[in-house]
Amino acid sequence: MAKDRIYETDEGIRIAQLSALDDFEVAEGYPDIRGWTVASTDGQEVGKVHDLLIDVDHMRTRYLDVRLTKELAASPSDRDVLVPIGTAQVVEDKKVVRVPLTAERFGLLPMYEHGRLTRTHELEVRRHFSLGEAAAAAGAGAAATAAGRDFYDDEGYDDRRFFGKRRPTRADEQVAARRVDAERAEAARVDAERNDAVRDEVRRDVIERDAVERDAVQRDAVERDVRARESEIRVPVEREDAVVLKRGEDGRDEIIIRRPIGEGRSNR
Repeated sequence: MAKDRIYETDEGIRIAQLSALDDFEVAEGYPDIRGWTVASTDGQEVGKVHDLLIDVDHMRTRYLDVRLTKELAASPSDRDVLVPIGTAQVVEDKKVVRVPLTAERFGLLPMYEHGRLTRTHELEVRRHFSLGEAAAAAGAGAAATAAGRDFYDDEGYDDRRFFGKRRPTRADEQVAARRVDAERAEAARVDAERNDAVRDEVRRDVIERDAVERDAVQRDAVERDVRARESEIRVPVEREDAVVLKRGEDGRDEIIIRRPIGEGRSNR
């Protein structure tokens, strides 16, 4: 920062033109309005934005330095005037700044001498824009001096009113895109985990149900086998034995086992 390009007001507030500050620039996301057309309330072009006056101590823009057209300047040399930043507004989608003064009133603004800014000059500017206590303070030097550093505590000097909401930069858009991608990826991961959990639960239910059914079938088979064993009598039979089933007249059956002579006889 070039110190010799910064000057102080009567109350010690450090002011500098943006173009004179090597390490200052318009913040990314906000328009650099230098060179833009300045229009009056009656629709006339009154000049161009020549520069911006910066309150170095508070890092705020306080004035537009407007270079008047030759017609309004009524001078063979350039004539600049100051416009409190908060009183102007950007015309949407156009490189135009509109100021709430008529073209005739613009011609009455005090000429701004680069490198010097007095409180008397600022009060005169305020009078034209009807800001705060300007009219009263202009007639009372002591009151103006007492205002000191509170002088800019007025919405007419609030650059946030002028610049409005910061426009997204390409870097902002890239960060936002990455954030969206990350959120989508996280949502997909959560869905996948949820689906995996559901599939695992279904798989466990199927396995448990199959196990229960197998156990039931095995228990039924065992029970049938036990019942069959309890209701039968088994007798060992040799290959040479003859087995005969005899139907009785009384409804009872007999099983006769006949063995060859000499090996004994068994009747059942």
